[in-house]
Amino acid sequence: MRRFYDNQPLTPGQTTDLGPDASHHIGRVLRMQPGDTLTLFNGQGGEWQACITTISKKAVTVDVGDHHSDNRTAPMAVTVALPLIKGERMDYALQKATELGAAQFQLLTTERTDVRLDGDRLDKKLRHWQQVVISACEQCGMNQVPTVQAPQTLPTFLADCDTPLRLIAHPGEQSLPASALTGRTSLTLLTGPEGGFSDQELLAAREAGFQAFALGNRVLRAETAPTALLAALWVMLG
Repeated sequence: MRRFYDNQPLTPGQTTDLGPDASHHIGRVLRMQPGDTLTLFNGQGGEWQACITTISKKAVTVDVGDHHSDNRTAPMAVTVALPLIKGERMDYALQKATELGAAQFQLLTTERTDVRLDGDRLDKKLRHWQQVVISACEQCGMNQVPTVQAPQTLPTFLADCDTPLRLIAHPGEQSLPASALTGRTSLTLLTGPEGGFSDQELLAAREAGFQAFALGNRVLRAETAPTALLAALWVMLG
């Protein structure tokens, strides 16, 4: 059954006009018809079964059915701290990390970050990246949508990060022992930019309480690392 995100309160038994994004996707892109069933979620937890009653130029109207509380979240809340990446590779990193269960994204700028955004261009990109995450949730079954936070400089992020367990991925380091995750409910995972962290940034991260680790002796691409590292964390958690 197709899944759609609609950021509004949903109540079983009510007839509801869906928002413009969901209505456009259902009525204009997919050309679904009255009588078709679908799944809705609003990011506040759980999902609702629904049936299309009418489709107009302005909105798709549905009868909202039963609510199911399953959120399909990962076993640990992981904030992925991700330096900006060029082009569609940023979309890939956000999409795949969402599918792997990231709870939140904090975007960063570092010494070797080539992407610089501000003003309207930044606002447009943030809306686009949040939609990438929403689409990934629609596909993978997650009902709580990770937020994509506006970029911070790495020093600002390091100074503000207070998660009890803080990890930084860097080639050549030791692997992470599974015991490091025992009893943890959340962590921050800091991955590198294209070109990697500078020595000064690595030192600053260690001084801020980040534990460096690596997956073997291979150097992962900036857009690949978050997904691979999240998958490894879930394997270690069993």
